[in-house]
Order: sequence, then C-alpha cells, then structure tokens
Amino acid sequence: MSDMLSDEQVRQFIANGFIEIRSELPADFHEIVVEELERCMKSEMSGLGDNLVPRIPILQQLLDSPKLNTALQSLLGPEFVWAPHRFPHNSEPLEAENREQAFDPFHNGPAMGRGSRSGSGWHQDGHSKGARGRWHTVRAINVFYFPQDVPLEMGPTRLLAGTHFYATLRDISKGQVVFKEQRAGSLILAHFDLGHAGSPNRTDHSRYMLKFVALRASNPCSPLWDNREPNWTEPRKLLTTDRIPYAWNSVWNWLRNEPRPSGLPVPPRSELPNLLDELKSRENATRLEAMYKLASMGEDAVSPLLSRLLECGGKNRHESPASDSPGYYAMAKDPDERRFTQRQFVPEDSAIALGAIGSPAIPALVELLSHSDPWIRLNAAYAMGDIGTSVPSDVVDEIAKLLDDPLDCVVRVALDALCYLPHFGSSTVARIHRLLVNDREDWKHPAMGPRRKGAIWTIQNHVRFVAVLALLARSRNELPPNGVEEALIAALDENTGYTPAIACQALEAIGSKTALRACVNYLSTRRWDAVTISGHTERLKAMDMA
Repeated sequence: MSDMLSDEQVRQFIANGFIEIRSELPADFHEIVVEELERCMKSEMSGLGDNLVPRIPILQQLLDSPKLNTALQSLLGPEFVWAPHRFPHNSEPLEAENREQAFDPFHNGPAMGRGSRSGSGWHQDGHSKGARGRWHTVRAINVFYFPQDVPLEMGPTRLLAGTHFYATLRDISKGQVVFKEQRAGSLILAHFDLGHAGSPNRTDHSRYMLKFVALRASNPCSPLWDNREPNWTEPRKLLTTDRIPYAWNSVWNWLRNEPRPSGLPVPPRSELPNLLDELKSRENATRLEAMYKLASMGEDAVSPLLSRLLECGGKNRHESPASDSPGYYAMAKDPDERRFTQRQFVPEDSAIALGAIGSPAIPALVELLSHSDPWIRLNAAYAMGDIGTSVPSDVVDEIAKLLDDPLDCVVRVALDALCYLPHFGSSTVARIHRLLVNDREDWKHPAMGPRRKGAIWTIQNHVRFVAVLALLARSRNELPPNGVEEALIAALDENTGYTPAIACQALEAIGSKTALRACVNYLSTRRWDAVTISGHTERLKAMDMA
C-alpha cells in the first residue's frame, strides 16, 4: 500500500516522538474548515470542545482519510479507535504593542492573545479523564491538524523532540525545540507524552490547530508499515539531542512483535552496579539508556530492579497531589519523584524496565500484586500491562483481583493494564461490570482541579471510563466471554459522554442485534442538529464530499 509508513518514518517517530504527513485533502476542504471554525467559535459559542466534529461534520472526512488512517494503523494497529476527546486550539492575535517583542521558541509560557485556548507553557498531556499511565511504547497518539497556512509569526505548535520518554520536562534543552511553519492540511502525529506548547500569534488573523487523540486497542502482532529492515538503526532525520539506542531499539522491537531486549549487545554483569547508579541520574538520556541496558540483561537484572522498585515504597506516592502543585503535572522539585495523580500515572523507572524485560520478570511481579504498599501494587500491574499478551491467563486473573482494591488509583492502573491484557475471562468481566453499575460514595468527589477546569468529573467517572476501554480491548480480541455485551450496555447509562462513546464502539465491534440496537437507542436521543454549512454545498459536491 503506497500510503504505508516507511522504516525511516517509524524510526523518526520512535526517536523524535513525532512525524509529519500531508492529509492530501483538497484545498477547498481546509478553507471550509477554517470558515466554519470562525463562525462557530466567534459567532455562535464560546468554544466547541469535544463537540468539534458534530458541529463541523466534514471533519469526519479528515478522520476517515486513507493517508491518516494508514499512518495511524502503522503505529497503533489496525483496530485503533478515536478517543472522545478532540479540541480546537486557537491562538488569537497579540495586542499590537506586544507584537514587536522578540520571541524565543524555547520560552516557557509566553504571553498569548486574549481568547487563546492554546496553552503556551511546555507540557506533556495528561489523560485527565482517567489518569492513565505514561507508556514508552506506542499506546496513544495526538493528531495535530492545521487547516490553514501557519507561518512562524502566526504561532505554530512547538514540539520538544525526544521528550516522550521523559518522566518530567525539567531536563530539556533548546536543541530539542522544533518550531516550523505549517501548510494548510499538515498533520503532526505525536506520541501522546511528547512535550509541546502553543506560540504567540503576531498577525491579524486567528490561528487554528485541531487536536484529535487516537488510541491503541490491540497489541502489535507484526510490522504494519513498509518494513524492509528488521534491525534498529538511527533515523537519518534525528531532531532530538538524546542518543538512547537501547530505548529506541526496545520500542522498535515491540512494534514488530519481537523480543524487546534483542538486537544490541548485552552489557556484562559487571556493569550492573554502574547502570543502577546511572538509573538515578538527573540527566534524562543517561537515565533512560541505563534503564533499557538493564532491560536488555534480562533475568540477571530482575532482582536488582525489583529491589530498586521496593525502595520506592512507603512514600505515599499513590496519593495524588493537589491540582495546584507542580507534582500534579509531574514537575515536582525532586526529579526522581514519580506519582499517581488525577491527571496521569508516572510509573517508576524500575517498573518500566521490568516490563521491557518481559516474561522473565513475571514471577517477581506476581508477588508484588499483593504487596501492602499501594504504590508497589500499581507499579507491578503497570509492568504486567507493558509485558502484554505473554502474561499467562492465570496471572491476568491475579491482576484483575486488584479491581476489588479499596483505592481508586490501584483500580485505575489495573484497568489500564487490562487494556493490554485482553485475554481476560468472564470473572474479570464480572468485576468490571460491577464497577460500571455499583456506586461508591467515596468515589463521588471531583477527580481533577477546580470546577472551571472540569471538576464535574468524579473519581467514579474516571474509573468507569478506563473500565470501558478495557472492555473495548476484550470485545476486539477474540470471541468475547460471557457478560461483555451486558457490561457494555450497562456502560451506556454513565452520565459522561466519554464512557458511552467508547461503549458504542465496542458494541459495534461485537455486532449482535442486541448490541447494535442498544447503540441506536442511545445515539438516537443524542443527535446533534448541526446547522447546514451555508454556502459550501456546491464546493462540497465538487470535492465529492457532500
């Protein structure tokens, strides 16, 4: 297939954290999108938020476009799904007196024009509707779409190449900044954890960037790009200042469904103490390369990594910091600190390394699932999720027992792991079903930030959203066990739009008459009466998009 990504593009994505492609839709399409954004955002409402596509329906043509879909399938698998979250990031013109000031693309948090919804501070996105984990492997992708030409003075999105492997953005350098103009129809496919930021707009016109999120729904089975070379080599177009071939090689092998610690020389056992010391380095590249060199040592590294993980217990890291704390955004003063927050879960480096080792780490991780410290339990579950389908079914059942844990953080991380352990059985389905229908009074308080930032979501809403993502993975894996369809239909009663949206996709995949009827009944009362796109009918017909 001509639109398949090449080895070079996949290597760029792994090392830099993003690639750029063209949508190949006609120029008129992008012009219509800009006109509709102008009308909707400035004339009719204060913001579109997650209703972006229902309000501007032709955007579905972009999401269905072969070029974009083939690229995403290369990185996320053939069964990837679109998350319910999508958002228009606008950068409004600066006041005239501020436009002449020099702009340093490395600047953290420059002033933006009034009404801008594009955050200008360097940040890694958080799964704030579920507090899902940070994964080095490719689990979610941000799709940044530019419907208009965006010269530098209009403020294109800035990226920090290579930071998708970082637990924190404290150790970043100017050399990682990617700040370049974009043409109408450009698409950036970025690893979900890549650091990025908006930029000030020094023109007279609004700048738009539309963000969509695509999610992996199955583990890799084979390379899905134009894979000509089996071994990892550094991409020709390397934009990050880091050199971490052991980390890159591990993700490359994972995408090819090959053993992750293979293809590069295994360090001698005498290097263990030195690598464990480097695991404490405050330099991200040093720490990351040590992590994956340890993983390449396989069974020899399991015991020391296990000891390192256990040293992190007893520090209450499972308790989410307040939303006004730097730790909430994985920016605590201590760069070694990893936390569970209502925004995301940042696992311990030792847990990531154990997950990358794979099967040899499973017996040790099983023991940790019943550890008295919640932080140890959820790191063990995370590592199991990263190991994936090679985890035996009886061990998956042990992970599923964490769904009965009294702490929501443990339940959420276990559910997130189950998204990548989709061979769970009917007993796990029953546990998930109970989470979807049984109310927990202690989970009904706000899950994130002050109300103006979305506090109407509760802990229970978060848990149920990740629960239905686990059911989605199970519904697409093989013949679903008893109870999956009933649990998904129950999820349609959840009072947020996200959980039922994912449930509908899972029910569609099941495809039974009762599943499809439930979807139709749910959606028929939630139709969006989109205003006709006035003046564009003939242009759409000419593009064969009416």
